[in-house]
Amino acid sequence: MSWYASLGLRRPIVQAALGGGISTADLAIAVSRAGGLGTIGIMPEREFAAEIARSREALGETPFAANLLMPLLRRGHVRACVDQRVPVVSVFYGHDPAVVRELKAAGSYVVYQVGTADEAQAVVNDGADALIVQGVEAGGHVRSTERLDVLLPEVLSRLRPAHPDLPVLAAGGIYDAASARRALELGADGVAVGTRFLLTPESNAHDAYKQQLLDARDTLYTDLFGFGWQAPHRVAPNAATRRWCRGDGRGPRWLARLNTLSEAPSRLLPLSVGSALVRAEHPRLPFFSPFPLSRGMAPRTEVAPLYAGEGVTRIKDIRPAADIVDELAAAFAAP
Repeated sequence: MSWYASLGLRRPIVQAALGGGISTADLAIAVSRAGGLGTIGIMPEREFAAEIARSREALGETPFAANLLMPLLRRGHVRACVDQRVPVVSVFYGHDPAVVRELKAAGSYVVYQVGTADEAQAVVNDGADALIVQGVEAGGHVRSTERLDVLLPEVLSRLRPAHPDLPVLAAGGIYDAASARRALELGADGVAVGTRFLLTPESNAHDAYKQQLLDARDTLYTDLFGFGWQAPHRVAPNAATRRWCRGDGRGPRWLARLNTLSEAPSRLLPLSVGSALVRAEHPRLPFFSPFPLSRGMAPRTEVAPLYAGEGVTRIKDIRPAADIVDELAAAFAAP
């Protein structure tokens, strides 16, 4: 039996976690009903727990996932996954063996997203049930410095001899059947897709954010939007990046140092301050948070991070999530 059938899925398609309130229950439910694995992204703890409950009520025994983004993790996020026995939990940007043990004790299937072969080996040692290998062409926060067609074979070469049955999925630059097929040819057992699912009616991204991505002609690998969490990310350009990013796309070095210093105090603040931070930002002031624009926020596309993968330049429409699942799954259909 395939890894995805064993979980109760019909397709090896994972909707990547879109944090900051972008992938809520609406998107997760739509993807899971279409046979893929919908994912609730990280958000303030009460909202996170409520979206998990809403997904569970709508989907019944149909599986879905919730994401733990380690730099933004609060105890309430883990508690929500454990108490509500979330079927699948994905983890990204750091690992904690104790958290994995707690999730697995509650019956969750734990999927880790990784950016190097060394990290892949470490999380498998911690007890990960499956991996998502993320290439540098992915949108949002990026763990890797290598492209998917280099990194995925590295990970498979390292792990497959000792773990032949470990599911390894691909992420980064995947947005249609052709790009999913290329991942399959590299050895992937499935795909995790973010930007294409952001550009759906069910996504909770602000309409102005979606329009900026539809109009995007390129993307930028930067660390500009790092107040409270200094880590590289890929975005569509906006006024902030045009003002502050150097020719290589990175922000000022002194700003990176200040952002790093802001990480510890930010852990003491609730995640709900994110929208307030965006309201206070201005292109002339080089302090930009990692929180994206969701519905209900002011459409400040000039200062908010417009997270998007390289494939965004070839996406020109908003389509239902179920249609996206169908298209991506075609890559895995028997010839």
